[in-house]
Amino acid sequence: MIRIVIAEDQELLRGTITSILNLEDDMEVVGQVKDGQEALALVHQLKPDLFIMDIEMLERDGPLEAVKTVGCHLLVLTTFPKKGYLERAQQFDAGGYLLKDSPSEELTSSIRSIVEGKRVYSPKLIEEDKESQESGSFHISHPPGPVKNYFTMIMNKMKSPAG
Repeated sequence: MIRIVIAEDQELLRGTITSILNLEDDMEVVGQVKDGQEALALVHQLKPDLFIMDIEMLERDGPLEAVKTVGCHLLVLTTFPKKGYLERAQQFDAGGYLLKDSPSEELTSSIRSIVEGKRVYSPKLIEEDKESQESGSFHISHPPGPVKNYFTMIMNKMKSPAG
């Protein structure tokens, strides 16, 4: 089971990501907070496999060396690609850097890859760097087999009688 802590200041987005990840058979969100300082304490307490954090929080709430001391992988999310953010994510040794509007399948497959030790950076976020692109170190892995359609799953559950 991949244990995850999420730090996201937007409550709706935090709840949505949590719900999507908890639908996966091999993932569990064990904690969620609205700011980076609370998150660091939670990461130390829960020792998750993966910590998901917004790039703006990363910038605002400072160094995350503490996350690495518990052996936790870091996935950084952003709303908009901004110049210099890729380098910032790499400075913090992030295993992944994705757009918040990425498909849920991309998020879940990326989490699995990151926990396996791979680096996953969205091609849309990679600034023009031919050397990095040629090395093949930046990729989005796609899940093998059928892709879950979360919208259909949720709608089908809503149609089922409660109780």
